[in-house]
Amino acid sequence: MGRVAAAVLVAAFVLGATACGERSEPTGADAHLYPVTITTGDRPISIERPAQRIAVLDQTSEQLVRAVGAGKRIVAVTPSVSVAFLRRRRPDLIVASDTVDEQALSRAAAATHADVYAAPGDSIRQVERAVTQLGLLTGEPVRARAVVRRIERKRHAIDTALAHVPAVNVFVDTGLMTTVPDQSLIGDVLSEAHARNVAGDDAAAGPVNPVDLARLDPDIYVVTADTMTTLADLRRNPATRRLRAVREGRFVVLDQDLLVPGPRIGDGLDQVARLLHPDAFR
Repeated sequence: MGRVAAAVLVAAFVLGATACGERSEPTGADAHLYPVTITTGDRPISIERPAQRIAVLDQTSEQLVRAVGAGKRIVAVTPSVSVAFLRRRRPDLIVASDTVDEQALSRAAAATHADVYAAPGDSIRQVERAVTQLGLLTGEPVRARAVVRRIERKRHAIDTALAHVPAVNVFVDTGLMTTVPDQSLIGDVLSEAHARNVAGDDAAAGPVNPVDLARLDPDIYVVTADTMTTLADLRRNPATRRLRAVREGRFVVLDQDLLVPGPRIGDGLDQVARLLHPDAFR
């Protein structure tokens, strides 16, 4: 198969992987997919065969690689991006979140001559794309599609349950009243869970001003569990105790481990939707 024909087949597979309907699919790593070229950010990756030695640079990337069935091929886990260690492990593929420093990735690529894949993760759709592309890079397209289908089933179930449920206004506190932008994975999850991120436009500016938050008046005050914040803390804090959500006890704690760009993001969406709209799931 020529490279152009392979690229067309890959494009069709990626589109099919995030569709709700059924379609035919490859049956294994030798389903004539290779060589292939995928694009991630501004760095296209062309491979002649699936990766056999994989290095992962963060926990989320490790979760993605294991989810598509390539965990036994992981030869290095090094969050510190140790070039010397990576060189000794001789990976042919390095996988990282798109939050890992670009210069560090470039150094690792130069030292090992490995392909580098920075997994996109600013939305649920991007997570699905990362799973699908890693399936191709590792020769596990069928396993990857199964992961995407599980996420899609969660999305469909939430969409159905919340079809007639109005959106609620929420403030998400990730620590010291710092919030998340709308253009982020958590922002996307909130949107799909019928929630409006009241301070999403101000997220890049650092902690939200308590005066501004009082004016925004969220229906629900949301914190991530790693902040260790309790409702009692908010009621003692002069900056938050007068908020209507705090006074009325409309307070939700999210498990941040479900809200990373990994294979469990469907469970993260389910968690958020059920906590914000409990009546819709009774």
